[in-house]
Amino acid sequence: MNRSPVEEGGVKIVLGPGTGHGQGFLVKSKFSPCYEVYPAEGGHVEFAPRNELDLRLVQFAYDYIENSSNVENARGKAKLTRISHERLGAGPAIPLIYEFMKKEHPNLPRVLETGDHAKTPDEINSFDVILGGMQKKDALCMKVVEKFAEIFAVQAGDTALKYLPYGGIYLIGGVTMGIRDYMITNSQCM
Repeated sequence: MNRSPVEEGGVKIVLGPGTGHGQGFLVKSKFSPCYEVYPAEGGHVEFAPRNELDLRLVQFAYDYIENSSNVENARGKAKLTRISHERLGAGPAIPLIYEFMKKEHPNLPRVLETGDHAKTPDEINSFDVILGGMQKKDALCMKVVEKFAEIFAVQAGDTALKYLPYGGIYLIGGVTMGIRDYMITNSQCM
């Protein structure tokens, strides 16, 4: 049996949820002194609901993406026939998940929408929600961080199954850095 020209441990994957869900893989052949980088469009795969909450989130996403005037949805506003992973696992999904969690948890305070620095639902962006959850420990924002991190972790695991990245998985970008501490300490993200 012939062995692959890819060095053992040579495949690496890179995942970065930003305005989309960037993905790529790196391969180092035993014949090459350096890694070659290949982009991928894995964020466009179908989102796979894993439970009833995910099913409700998908149904909510159809309406939100079609009708919301949120600052992060302006580019993606469209009539959809499917929900890709990127629609729920990239930065612009965070305000969408925030609105969904408001519906799921109507008794939680809406800290981002009250007080001296209050914003309207259309003004709330990913940074606001991540900051609210990670630094200000707001319960509603933390629900969003938890759900987003779960979606990201599942995508990372699914991508790892496709590429078998014995060289490692690298999580990059601002959203990743914003929720890093949660991902490191939460067993569902490992």
